[in-house]
Formats: sequence, C-alpha cells, structure tokens
Amino acid sequence: MQLNQITFTRFIAALTVVFFHYGATAFPASLSWLHESVTAGPIAVNYFYVLSGFIMAIAYYQIQPEKPLNKRRYWIARFARIYPVYLLALLLMAAASSKELLENPLNFPLHLAMLQAWIPGYPMSLNNPGWSLSVEAFFYLSFPFLLALIYKTGVKYLAVICVVIWLITQFVLITSINSDAYTGKSLLHDFVYYHPLMHFNAFIAGLLCGVLFKRNAATLKPTNTFLLIASLVLIIVLLETRPMLESLLGIKLAYTNGLIAPAFLLFIWLLAATKGCVQKALCHPLLILLGEASFSLYILQKPVFGLYNKLIEPRVGLSDIADFYSTLTVLIIVSILSYKLFESPLRTIINKKLS
Repeated sequence: MQLNQITFTRFIAALTVVFFHYGATAFPASLSWLHESVTAGPIAVNYFYVLSGFIMAIAYYQIQPEKPLNKRRYWIARFARIYPVYLLALLLMAAASSKELLENPLNFPLHLAMLQAWIPGYPMSLNNPGWSLSVEAFFYLSFPFLLALIYKTGVKYLAVICVVIWLITQFVLITSINSDAYTGKSLLHDFVYYHPLMHFNAFIAGLLCGVLFKRNAATLKPTNTFLLIASLVLIIVLLETRPMLESLLGIKLAYTNGLIAPAFLLFIWLLAATKGCVQKALCHPLLILLGEASFSLYILQKPVFGLYNKLIEPRVGLSDIADFYSTLTVLIIVSILSYKLFESPLRTIINKKLS
C-alpha cells in the first residue's frame, strides 16, 4: 500500500524543527498568529513518532499473516534507513566538539550506540536532534514484539495498554514540569522530554491506527477535502492557543509527549484516505523528493548551520534573517544530495550485504 501523499508532511515537520532552532524570528514565524505552529519543532518530533507507528503498520502488518515477521531482516532494514546519515552527522559534530568529548568520555559511545536519550544529561549533547533517533531506535526494536502481540490478541489489548501509558505519561509530564524541582536543562527535564518511555504512547497509537486503517482500507470512502483541511486547522489552533490555555489553567502544558496525538492521528488518517486532486498534488515528484530528504534535513541541520556560520557567514555580511534563509537553502540542497548520493545508496548496500 503506497501512501505517497503523506511523504511531504515529513518535510514540513522537519522544517518546523529548523525554524525552532534557528529561525524563530524569520517569516513566517514572525507572524504572531502562526509563530507557535511554525516553530513547533519539538511537537513535530511527536508527529514523527505517531507517523512512524502508522507507516510501520502499513508496511508490515498483514491482515492474514502467512509467516511471522523476519526480525533480523526488519532490524537490518531499519538500521540501514537511519544509521548512515545519523553517523555522518554525529562524526561531524564530534569533530567540532573535541573539548566536550575529552571532558566526558562516555558521551560519544552513548551517541554511537544510540543510547543517549536513556540517560539524563546526555540527550542534547553533540548532535542535539540525534536524541529523537535514540528514541526511534527503541521503537524499531520493539515493533516486531508489538506486532506479534496484535496478531495474538488483536488490537484491543494493546489499545488498553496504549491508553494507560498515555495517561501515565501525561500525568508524569504535567506534574513534573509544574513542580518546584523542575528547571530547564535539568536531569528531570531530560527525563520527561527525551526518555524513550515518555514517547512510547505516540508510537503505539500510530501503530494501532495504521493497523485499523489497513484493515478497513478497501471500504473507506475518500476523504472530504473540507474535513482534511479542518483537521489541519485543528492542529494549528491547538498549537496557537496553548499559551492562552496555559494562562487560563495556571499550569504549564507540553504537547511533545502525545497530548495532541489524537489530532495528529485524525489528520494522518484523513490524509491517507484522500483521493483526487489533493492526492495528486501531494504526490508531485518534487514534494516526494523533499519528503524523502527530510531525514537528512533533520539530522544534518546542526552541522550545516555550524559550518555555514563559521565559514560563510563572516564573508557575506548578510542580515540575520537573510543568513537564516541562505543557510536553510544550503541545508535543503545538502539534504537532497545526501538522500540521493549517500543515504539511499548506503541503504541499498547494507540491505544487500547483511540481509
């Protein structure tokens, strides 16, 4: 089952991460009524987790399984998908952070093994975006067992588990960030925002949604375009009204750990079921290419911005906003080249050699 109309949303989500890190004052983030959405990078990572579970189900779930999932081949495919570019970005950042590596010799091995998100104090060292791949690696490791559970007991049992984990996650997160013990960049902060178990609910929810979608795909009616747009508007409204909602409730809220995952699921489901001109437009080869290159864009953003700021920015004398868009253009080009010349070829080689 091909759902190419979803691919471009990965590029948009990755773009919000770049705006969050480097372009918070650039257009369109400069628009007060869109700022929270355009710079919703950490929340966009949660969208990635939901979408990852959904796509895994579409790719691997069988309505009438003929044989169990080949775990070794699956894990090799997942390794080939994310590790080469992840390692490239890590090596680039390690080369630029020799002092940090000398001060903490455990830092690089944890990142190399994709374990940094498990230990507070390490997720945001070296290549910051890499923490989310540490989380994703855990999801990839657990997926075959979750799929086996669905085959054995159906979706109801896992759905109950998902709801329980979701409730526990939101309770721990909200009570933690509103406690006196919480400060930014603290060990508690690292645990509630970056630990893999604090994001597990989003992946499971996406997986369950993908299973249900695949089971019912033959009988689903094409999505009404109005409903699709409404689901997107709902996400934007949730993002833009969060500061106001926090003020009304008198507490801090975080959408990073699955709180608005149901809204993401609604949008993904409707987009997956869409047909006609919307599907055709989103399946344009250029948009699909940008979506496929979004992983490189996401993981290479820090090295590219770092190199640009060090080597090019002092020589061109542009304004801060112009510098951001110049670097973003370079990043998009580098990401496409990375996908075409590095990521895809290495993925093919690894799959052939190890599988």
